[in-house]
Amino acid sequence: MNAPDSNSVSLDLFTLPADERYAYFIREAIARDGVWALQGPGGFVAFRDEDERDCFPFWPSPELAAAVANDDWADCRPEPLALEVFMERWLKGMARDERLVSVFPAVDGTGIVVEPLELYEDLSQLKTR
Repeated sequence: MNAPDSNSVSLDLFTLPADERYAYFIREAIARDGVWALQGPGGFVAFRDEDERDCFPFWPSPELAAAVANDDWADCRPEPLALEVFMERWLKGMARDERLVSVFPAVDGTGIVVEPLELYEDLSQLKTR
């Protein structure tokens, strides 16, 4: 019997509560040195929250990002972002532009939406350990 691929992920992760998915996202982003977004013909996907603020979703692996590429996002594909680029360009730029981050949203749309600098701090704290 072959050992399981260490890069494979289980879609069962979507069944975790949002706060556990958030913690998983942080750990995996550090371990993989990157995150994934979905990109389509019009650019990176985003949605609006109940206050009409733009939210950009990110996932800890390409497989998990691809799993939500359906319905409105069916023409999108996972796009990798190096962790340093994500933190320094994306998160800081999103904070400046008053946008939010949706961390590891599930297929049903549930997830944690945070301010970009909050995620930046959480990633920075774990990175320095």
